Amino acid sequence: MRLDQLAYRNLSRHRVGSGLTALNVGLGALLVSVVLLLRSATAGAFLQPSRGFALVVGAPGSRLELVLNTIFHRGQSPGLLDFDVFEELERNASVLLAVPYAVGDSFRGYRVVGTTDAFFDPRFPYPSAATAETKLASGRPLHSDRQALRAALAALVTAPGASAPAASAAGSESPNEAVVGADVAAALDVRVGDQIEPTHGVEAGGIAHRERHLWQVVGVLAKTHTPIDGLVLINLESFFHIADHAGGIVPETRKPAISSVLLFPKPGVHKALLLSALNKRTTFQVADVDAEVRALLDLVGNVDRVFLAIAVLVVLVGVISVAVAIYNTLASRQRELAILRILGASRRTLFGLLIGEAGLLCAAGGLLGMCAGHVVVLAAAGVIERSAGFRPPALVVLPEEILAYLLLVVAGSLGGLLPAVAAYRSDVAAQLVPAA
Repeated sequence: MRLDQLAYRNLSRHRVGSGLTALNVGLGALLVSVVLLLRSATAGAFLQPSRGFALVVGAPGSRLELVLNTIFHRGQSPGLLDFDVFEELERNASVLLAVPYAVGDSFRGYRVVGTTDAFFDPRFPYPSAATAETKLASGRPLHSDRQALRAALAALVTAPGASAPAASAAGSESPNEAVVGADVAAALDVRVGDQIEPTHGVEAGGIAHRERHLWQVVGVLAKTHTPIDGLVLINLESFFHIADHAGGIVPETRKPAISSVLLFPKPGVHKALLLSALNKRTTFQVADVDAEVRALLDLVGNVDRVFLAIAVLVVLVGVISVAVAIYNTLASRQRELAILRILGASRRTLFGLLIGEAGLLCAAGGLLGMCAGHVVVLAAAGVIERSAGFRPPALVVLPEEILAYLLLVVAGSLGGLLPAVAAYRSDVAAQLVPAA
């Protein structure tokens, strides 16, 4: 009989004790698996959507809040930014592309963003495509009329608080057009040609505008697997046609305002030049997207490391329990082991037998625990997506999990050293003496 078969048979004879010991190891493996899966999902949820973005300019305040609001579309806008700043940045010699954002509305729980056709420029990272038209799964990009936009913004300054008709008249030549993200289209069954009516407020259950405004859906964006999938884009001038947005001016300067500007610098040193120049300005702030996201991940990583350390401690307790369980049964198995010696088994064979039993217990418990960890994450994926905005990939086996599993088996095998050494040193003749 092979050594592994003998080890399996010995463990089967003590099913209850072996099962409880393996379960102890499995609990630790479950925690390790859950922590690694959530850690990977968190990093992916922040790193992937931020790739391709360079700088964000917005009102003074928290840079991290500005990045979260503009790139990840989470939380409230930090404040108002002079529209003049956008036009100034657009003309800057170091800027390749500038994309304005205006937020404050939602459509059935999905955030509405007022922007221009610059969003559909091939240099904008998501959706990735060579032309504006291929960024969409269906339909076409929205049209943005700069002249109509200036007229709508001028109406805010000359007649702040004016009624909707006065504001609308200034931009009557520019129709209200919308492009929806892939998730919005799928969840709400919105198609090209439909009409939508956003509400005031970025959260679900917003307040209806005082006057009815409808937008024609002209396109559906291709799937990006980023927060952009959950956006409703409207042309910026139509955003300011809404009477409830007539107060969109910076109180200090009395100039029309937007929420933020995404900046894409030219290659080379231009990003550094922009950061150096813009950081000297006091009327607004500039945030380096990559730096802010990595700072956020460092903060989250500290919490992850605490949970991972706790999980490792639970695994160590499980490994020790394996060693204790085998050692405690050793006394009752001394005669059995002595008979194996008489039948030709060497000391090394017995040593390997007990090491193998410990390894099998940890391998079975670890495999059970990691499978259970994936089941737990799969069951909680919907809750995590609703609360955190990303869905952890529960059916993906991470390289870190495989490494953790192998280390667990090795550690479990080493945990069997103590009983194995005791069996190696046992006296066969003494164990075969009949009890008095």
